[in-house]
Amino acid sequence: MVTIEELRRQPLPFIAADRDGCIVEINDLFQSTYGWTLEDLEGQSLSMILPDSFRDAHHLGFSRFQIVGESQILNHPLELMTICKDQQAINSEHFIVAERRGDGWVFAATLRPLS
Repeated sequence: MVTIEELRRQPLPFIAADRDGCIVEINDLFQSTYGWTLEDLEGQSLSMILPDSFRDAHHLGFSRFQIVGESQILNHPLELMTICKDQQAINSEHFIVAERRGDGWVFAATLRPLS
């Protein structure tokens, strides 16, 4: 299984979130690819970078994972749209991981633009 630290070292846009799904970290490649700065996103829900049509499903899946601890989307590539700061949608390959920290989970992903 891929760790958050392994994702962080990859030469791809990277984003990390805390146990509540609030963004805590992005790298320079995320900023240059999608236009967001950490100041724009820090403390905001991960849903900020998702299309409106996917936000409810994201919140439901996130809540379910927090309760059950199982997910069908972790640890394999997913083709999803990513919303840029300028509101442009870019098709991207997301690779999402979760790690247990104490009594909760933290999350991270790499995003590879496909368009």
